[in-house]
Amino acid sequence: MEMTFVISGIFIILGLYTIIKGRIPFIKKYSGVKNIKRHCQIEGVASLICGLLIIFSHFVFIGSVTMMIIILGICILTIAVEIVLKVI
Repeated sequence: MEMTFVISGIFIILGLYTIIKGRIPFIKKYSGVKNIKRHCQIEGVASLICGLLIIFSHFVFIGSVTMMIIILGICILTIAVEIVLKVI
């Protein structure tokens, strides 16, 4: 129970940090990224949504398979947005 809040808190804090600072923590060199700031904003929003989804799933029952499908959908949507916006 408490572990889900810790994990979701880490996701939310890293997402907000990435959106505000414009860079992903612990990554020094970006290869294949044309617009680093936009890439970081998109990835930060995806991380923020995943963190909020984990908190939401604590209050409303979401099965583990459904949770994984939603997170996989977020990842696919993130890649699609990056391709459409010509970030990568």
